Amino acid sequence: MKVRHGVMWALFLALVVAIQIHSPEPVEPEVLAYRGVPDETFWMLRRHALRFAEARAREGFEFLEGTPATDSFLIRCKGVPVLHVERQPPLLLIKVALGTEHRAPAIFPLKATLRWPLEPLSYLEQVLSGVQEPTLQDRLLLALAGDVPEDERCGARK
Repeated sequence: MKVRHGVMWALFLALVVAIQIHSPEPVEPEVLAYRGVPDETFWMLRRHALRFAEARAREGFEFLEGTPATDSFLIRCKGVPVLHVERQPPLLLIKVALGTEHRAPAIFPLKATLRWPLEPLSYLEQVLSGVQEPTLQDRLLLALAGDVPEDERCGARK
């Protein structure tokens, strides 16, 4: 009986690793929703993000404007999106890619700075407004994927 359980766990782990090989990065980011913000606040958030990326450009960070039709901006780490801020009235969304703690840990102090003047939605309000969270499978696959290779990281390793 114990052998069967051991074999089942080994098969389960092999399946999870096989899935991870075909899908190394989860698609869904962590999304935090906030009540709409005035223009001045949005432009202040944008300035903070721009200064962050400019100050860390040598580490691999890059700031990108959204399309002219949307109020949004994006920060990438060596070409990989790690933080996306988008204003979709009546909400402001801050999206942080899963795995950012391995790829670009310096994003988290910036995320805290951006969130400071904002009023978050409750979990129920966020669900009712259609803002999706990453699935448990995404989080599990990311945990099993392990660390990000050194040449794909931005900034010093913490």
